[in-house]
Amino acid sequence: MSMLIQLFTAFFTIGLFAFGGGYAILSFLQQEVERRGWMTTERFVDFIAISQSTPGPIAINMATFVGFETGGVLGALAATVAVALPGMLLMTTFAIFFFHFYERPATQAVFKGLRPAVVGLVAAAAWQIGRVAVVNWQAVAISGICILLIAKWKVSPVLLVVGSAIAGIIFF
Repeated sequence: MSMLIQLFTAFFTIGLFAFGGGYAILSFLQQEVERRGWMTTERFVDFIAISQSTPGPIAINMATFVGFETGGVLGALAATVAVALPGMLLMTTFAIFFFHFYERPATQAVFKGLRPAVVGLVAAAAWQIGRVAVVNWQAVAISGICILLIAKWKVSPVLLVVGSAIAGIIFF
C-alpha cells in the first residue's frame, strides 16, 4: 500500500506544481521518477514516445504508464487521478474568478511572467529528452525533419509520429 501512497503523493505534487501543460511537466516528472528510482532515463524516454503516440494529454498518459510500471493497475489509477486532481481543483477555482479579474493589470502581469517560464520549462524538457533520444545521425535527421515539418508546414503531429515510427523501423 505504501507504493500507492508514494505514487499518489508524487503525482499530486507534480500536478500541483508543474505549470505550463504536458510538455512543461516532463522535466519535473523525469526528475521525480529518476530520483525515486522508478525507472531509467532511457525507459522514461520510451514512455514519452508511447504517451505521445496514444490519445490523450501527455501528462495523464505518462502518469498512467509510470503508475502501471511501478504499481500495476492500482498504481496507474493512483498516479492518473493524482496528477489530474490538482489541476482540476485549481482550474475550477480559477474559472470562478478568472473572468472577473482577467482585465486587471496585475492579472495581465502574471500571465506575462508565466509565458516565458513555460517556454523555458518546455525547452528544458526538450534538452533533457534530446540528450538521450538523439544519439546518432539518423535520430538527428528524424528530429530535424519533424521540427521543420511542424514549424514550416504545420504537419499533423499524428503524421509525424507515424512517419517517425516507420523511419525507426527502417533505420534502427
